[in-house]
Amino acid sequence: MTTYQPYIEFPAQSRATSALGLIYAQLERETLPKDMLLPLVVFLAFSIEAYLNSIGSKQLSIWDELERLPWKKKIIVLHKIAEKPCDFGRDPLQFAAEVFTIRVKLAHGKPEKVFGPIFDKEQDAHNYLCNINMEPDWYIKITPGWAIIAKNRHRLLMTYLGNLYDLHESDHLVHSTGGIITDDQKNESP
Repeated sequence: MTTYQPYIEFPAQSRATSALGLIYAQLERETLPKDMLLPLVVFLAFSIEAYLNSIGSKQLSIWDELERLPWKKKIIVLHKIAEKPCDFGRDPLQFAAEVFTIRVKLAHGKPEKVFGPIFDKEQDAHNYLCNINMEPDWYIKITPGWAIIAKNRHRLLMTYLGNLYDLHESDHLVHSTGGIITDDQKNESP
């Protein structure tokens, strides 16, 4: 007797990209405070790395062994397999480097001392400290304007990564595929 089992292939990057879309929708409706932009940076990084793993698992049978590599090495491996040059000094790969630099600071950051200008009078230094929001350079760059520009840079990066393997420009957006498999087909799977 033949049995039938439904299945789906669940691409994680599409869920991270969906979450990113929700944050962008909110940003387009209203100005978000900086702290509300931090999840956007995190989901940019999540979606990029998940897509690297999605592409890698389709292209290389040993990807499970490479999955724990840092994001940059994954990009290098994918370029080598595709026999295409890899340039982190220009977009779209420069955008990936920018996102992951911020993500690393958020995830692994330690306290940083941020110094303001030098004053001759203590009161001037005190006034500066009380009236200016001092932040590290990497944190200053996270603004609504940066986030809006990042939306298109993210799309260009994801399209670029898919194009390494002739994947459709919307491949990173695919939520899931699936079907029905029979017990005979299961036995044929590797």
